[in-house]
Amino acid sequence: MKVKWIIITFFCIIFLLSIIPVHIMQINAFREGKIVFVRVIHPDERFATKCIHSVEHCPVREYFRIDENFRIILYETTFSSSNTGLPYAAFGNEKFHNDGDNFRISNMCRILPELLLWVNEKYDNTLKINNSRVLKLPLLAGNTLLQVKIRKITFLEFMYLKAKIFFRGFR
Repeated sequence: MKVKWIIITFFCIIFLLSIIPVHIMQINAFREGKIVFVRVIHPDERFATKCIHSVEHCPVREYFRIDENFRIILYETTFSSSNTGLPYAAFGNEKFHNDGDNFRISNMCRILPELLLWVNEKYDNTLKINNSRVLKLPLLAGNTLLQVKIRKITFLEFMYLKAKIFFRGFR
């Protein structure tokens, strides 16, 4: 009788996990079609990317937030040069600042369906989540094109993806 209740409880838990929705930040190695990172995400969470610009060789940082509709919003960018391939002006309600050693565009509200990032060890690509965790992006899949997107999935699928990524690290 006790075994029967354990089995019923187990299947009830699996059922609940299969219907509970979560939103995740998912990073894919785009060309390989492989998921390399997943994390549950909530509205108003923030993250930033950093890289060394390939032509100007200066650090470029872009700041994003997740809005209430789980969209990626670019709200600020900073850089120390305003030459080849870097912003030179603000548009619409955006504000262009010269902070002495850095330039900054603030008051941005650019909605992005996803981010596509060319990452390479020599450009020090990083992703910083909520001002704490820093991911060195080339360590996820090497020097390649990464896709960052927000998806709605079930908690059970999230657990499956986390396990798949975790166990791939043992090969």
